Amino acid sequence: MAVVIGSGVDGLRAAATLASSGTAVLFLQESESEHGLVHPGMVSGVGRMWLDPSARTAAEAVIGPLVDAPQPRRWVARNNKLHPLPLLPLSVPGLFDQQQLRGVGRHFVERRLRNGLIPLTGEGQEERTYKEWVVRRMGEPAFEILYNGYARRRWGLEGDALSVAVARAHHNPHFGESPVVEGGGPQSAIEHAVAVIKANGGEIRTGANVRSFKVSEGRVVSVRVGRRNVDVDGPLWVARTPSVVAGWLGDELASGARVDAGLLNTHDRVQVAYDVDQTMEADEVHLLDEEDTAFRVTQTYGECRSIVFHSTVSPFAPDPDVEELARRAHRLGWGSVDPATARVERMHEWVPLWAPVVHPRLRRLALAFRSLGVVTVGRRGAFAAVDPGTELMLAIRYAGDADPDQREALRELLAPPVKDNDLNASFRDFIWR
Repeated sequence: MAVVIGSGVDGLRAAATLASSGTAVLFLQESESEHGLVHPGMVSGVGRMWLDPSARTAAEAVIGPLVDAPQPRRWVARNNKLHPLPLLPLSVPGLFDQQQLRGVGRHFVERRLRNGLIPLTGEGQEERTYKEWVVRRMGEPAFEILYNGYARRRWGLEGDALSVAVARAHHNPHFGESPVVEGGGPQSAIEHAVAVIKANGGEIRTGANVRSFKVSEGRVVSVRVGRRNVDVDGPLWVARTPSVVAGWLGDELASGARVDAGLLNTHDRVQVAYDVDQTMEADEVHLLDEEDTAFRVTQTYGECRSIVFHSTVSPFAPDPDVEELARRAHRLGWGSVDPATARVERMHEWVPLWAPVVHPRLRRLALAFRSLGVVTVGRRGAFAAVDPGTELMLAIRYAGDADPDQREALRELLAPPVKDNDLNASFRDFIWR
């Protein structure tokens, strides 16, 4: 029986993907429920997932039927005004106060002229941080006024401490992708995944307190769960962050790999949902005012009478103030919002802190884990802000493989898309994922 370890719905999806290939799975779930959520019916993100068409049938075997959905209509909110994306040229000045606009405009033109001369001068620039990416395209005033605060609230780090891969992945449009949604809703998809595991002779143990791994002849052979040992035959799938996996491996992992794992940190994602008495045209509004505590609010597809605020918080910080967010929703145009309807979902280890050195650390760790027979899966294991569709595609790729090549899979998964006209990125294309 294959063993999968998790602490939430990403682990459940990974276990169900393996089970759908015909494998009997023992899923060791840290939480007291099979899915690890307080509100399993609350959608994650914008309620959509992006799948390669070739993976759709395999994904439906895990979570049930999928329905084609329209691309989300994205807006931004700044200075108490709403602007649809991509921005019209005349809307761009509305993102800045009048006293800011002159400096922003001048630096933007200077950067465009300088970038345009690169083919003639041969001047290059290595971009390692989110700040460098933005400043090269739009100038430092735009970064300081608009992007840095947003980056801190969304990804948990200042712009000069974030990897450039974050900017490339989130500020470049993604083409050729069609979003889908779970046909029966999030809770139905969870129930389907549970049924898949059990129908293939599997078992789910909730409240499983994993304490350590035992390694013999260079491979993990058992997992210590409470006072019992669970034998492992074949690759051990783990939907937990690298630092947690390294802790379970202990001295069996080389000291350099333990250092790498210890430097890969995460924040929590908190979603707060409210019932509303009216809807808006926007599906997703990114919040750009410095006083905002959330980074976006979504009106998810198929959930026309509810909205969800999304915040990134430290593991030690309290949940956002539900009354403050309700007032913000009212100012944005959602009418009367009753804080008493608030539903709060806190997802631990959900936001990877992508510093510039994260990618090489991940690749080294993937090699070290693979040599010990450990496969990190799910959003937590991939240590990337992937949507459920990408998360499922990763698990589908691993299923049935006796020795999954994690480094190659993560290279494909985490490599940011690059446009031919990447240097022309502007305010009009503020955010795409």
